[in-house]
Amino acid sequence: MFVEASDKRKPIGVLMIEHRLIERALNVLETKISVTGVEPDVIAFAELIDFFWSYADASHHGKEEDLMFVEADQLELSPDLEKALAELRENHVQFRGFRRAMAEAIHKIAAGQMEAVTELISTAREFIPRLRQHIVKEDKVFFPGFDKLQSARDRDAMKTRFMEFDMERIHETYKSVVDRNE
Repeated sequence: MFVEASDKRKPIGVLMIEHRLIERALNVLETKISVTGVEPDVIAFAELIDFFWSYADASHHGKEEDLMFVEADQLELSPDLEKALAELRENHVQFRGFRRAMAEAIHKIAAGQMEAVTELISTAREFIPRLRQHIVKEDKVFFPGFDKLQSARDRDAMKTRFMEFDMERIHETYKSVVDRNE
């Protein structure tokens, strides 16, 4: 989905731009699991799982859950938007389970347990279409509906909070890397 220039100045535009990168990562994951008869590239899979964990979940879903969804709870949503919001929240929980399962499979493969390749591929095959559907629901249903309920001032404030959230998140992420390795 193309993000209009005017949308780039809005919180939904920021999230939709992030969706495009997440979709590209899904394409890469899809390509990686379609290669048969070759030992999986454990490093590439580990990097992709880290991307889905750090970027898609912690940063992207973090902004949605901690900022957008919290604000949505304060608004009078239509029944359709209420339903979409509940489904999106549930999806986020499910995606964490998929990522955890893929990470566990990668660890097993790295330890020589090649039967875990089947686990990795089947989990990824379930994860990919669900995340794609989730993105469509956000882009086409929830984001436009939420955007209509926000004032220009609220949009500006949320976009500022998004930037602050990202800055805090990157520092937390890499501080924990150093902490774990000290």
